[in-house]
Amino acid sequence: MSLIAIAQAAETMEKKQAVLTEADKEFVCQFAFTTGDKELTDKLIDELMEDGADKVRVMEKYGILKGFQPDWVRTVENLLVALEMYRIQEQRAVQTLSEILAVYGVDIPAEQLKEMPATQVREQFKKQEMAR
Repeated sequence: MSLIAIAQAAETMEKKQAVLTEADKEFVCQFAFTTGDKELTDKLIDELMEDGADKVRVMEKYGILKGFQPDWVRTVENLLVALEMYRIQEQRAVQTLSEILAVYGVDIPAEQLKEMPATQVREQFKKQEMAR
């Protein structure tokens, strides 16, 4: 089990510009988390991206590779996968916000922006607007 595998899977899907449903992405992340096998995860992504792919069959095939687990283990793993996916989305959103603010002349690094209260960001933005 590896949270790093989830980040790698998300990065791979982004690089390949995979047009997958949220359910497909979640399955890929769960598979990556459970197996920790980057090669198999990449193959799974490729198979899901194929035109006319029978996604149910593909998920069944790769589901077998994950092996049987008790319901409570699957539930905990699903929660961990969801948390990691949200963390990655948050990281991208904060980076995008930092880049947008930089365009308007407010240079706040993403790391600092993440910890900063919204009121303080608004104040810095207003100061920059008044300086123009």
